[in-house]
Amino acid sequence: MTHEQYTQHKSQLDEQLRAGIQLLEAAHQAQVRALDFVWMLQSGTGLAAPAAPVQAAAPREAVPPPARSQPQEYLVDLVADVRQALPDLPELFTGADVSAALGRKPERTALYRALRQLLQDGHAVLETPGSGRQPAVYRKTEA
Repeated sequence: MTHEQYTQHKSQLDEQLRAGIQLLEAAHQAQVRALDFVWMLQSGTGLAAPAAPVQAAAPREAVPPPARSQPQEYLVDLVADVRQALPDLPELFTGADVSAALGRKPERTALYRALRQLLQDGHAVLETPGSGRQPAVYRKTEA
């Protein structure tokens, strides 16, 4: 890992942390509003309980999502890449073989969605379903 890769990964982790904190704060505010609403309904006064003083957090700047294509576009691109790599795969192949043929390791869920699309399109059949640590084995078809 180069220093540049290290700093890039570290900044991505920092962005994820900030985004997670924002989500937690928003969830907390929603829970407090719900609690106030329940109190108002149960007390019958029509007034919410006085809000407990909350220490205001320092304003946070919006964190942009990581730069990458939309999930659907990513999957379409991945399916196309897998179809293009299909001739390079052995007759029987696994997801790891596909990753090796692509020259990169795509997200696991996206890879298996792409493989499922190959099955639906008739480009491959499921030879052996995966189980535990045993990967699913696929067979290329003539389609």
